[in-house]
Amino acid sequence: MKQIRFPVMTVTLLAFLYQLTPWVGFSEGAIFGLFALSPVAVIWMVYRVLKYGTPSSYTWDEKFYEDHAYTRQGSEEKVPG
Repeated sequence: MKQIRFPVMTVTLLAFLYQLTPWVGFSEGAIFGLFALSPVAVIWMVYRVLKYGTPSSYTWDEKFYEDHAYTRQGSEEKVPG
């Protein structure tokens, strides 16, 4: 979990900083630099999460969302026909 916390927090802060750049007064070059860096940062974060993250113990049909007890509609129903 520690290995994915740093990339997630870093990319989140980068995105937040990018959103604030017009109001902070960054130059257009700095804004473009952050914009150009963002795909690399997101790919790095996805790589780290996929490599070091822990997979869910549930299947897609058992739990649609990991953090909410939501059952998929129609997953156990049979359509009459």
